[in-house]
Amino acid sequence: MKDLEINTNRLEVIVKELDSAFKEGFGLLNDKNNLLENQIPKGVNQLSKKHACFMFFTALNDHGTKSSIMYEKSKELFGSNPNLFEPIWIVENLSENDAVELISKKIGARYPQQLAKSWLKNAEILKEFYNSNPIEMFCSSNDATKLIATLKSFRGVGTKIGGMILRAIIGTGFNKNVFNIEKVLVPVDIHDSRIMFLTESFVINNNEKVNYYKYVDIAQTEILKACNRCNINWLDVDRALWLTGSNGCVYDKCDICILNKYCIKGIKNGKKQ
Repeated sequence: MKDLEINTNRLEVIVKELDSAFKEGFGLLNDKNNLLENQIPKGVNQLSKKHACFMFFTALNDHGTKSSIMYEKSKELFGSNPNLFEPIWIVENLSENDAVELISKKIGARYPQQLAKSWLKNAEILKEFYNSNPIEMFCSSNDATKLIATLKSFRGVGTKIGGMILRAIIGTGFNKNVFNIEKVLVPVDIHDSRIMFLTESFVINNNEKVNYYKYVDIAQTEILKACNRCNINWLDVDRALWLTGSNGCVYDKCDICILNKYCIKGIKNGKKQ
């Protein structure tokens, strides 16, 4: 990107602020309920197979939709029909059309047919290679580089969803022994790319309107580099970015955002008050 200037000093400040604020529960980051690692249906035991199945299958649909709303719909679906999250039952009983009607349309998939295909295919993989238990897959390696490769071998799982599941595997405690996390890209998306520009960590040297999608891959790499330079584990930085983008930016909650003194939008909104 020849017109892109990366302000590495600013980016290092941003990741430090996010990491510290998340650990302290500052402002927007005080409410962590909407993180994937905190999603569990009522009556399900923490770190059980049912918990793992729910988390894995729900994460497959965590794109192109409002996550907090989708999580609640997924919990409702689990409560009414937990078999839809059980790999053996899925493989033995569901057709693709069934999956569209009973799953995709119920939890609000952006691409119903594609989610149905992924739901069925990934249930087959879990049944064939992991005894229908995602926990066996979660613990198949302690090396983050190998574990992310395994996650990305599932249908519909790329850098973002794979990294988010990896983060949740570690955060929930399904696998507490993961190492080499500093070698895995941060699973940021368009919202985090936008934050990079709003905080002037990324600057475009022309007058064109920024296409934030275009810079997602660069954001994944540069945020990881900044975390590594600062000796910061990126997991909490990613959690903080996710909460900031989904709970803060979209609702203009600049007054309680840790980044408001660095953010173009935050500074502007602060002057209005």
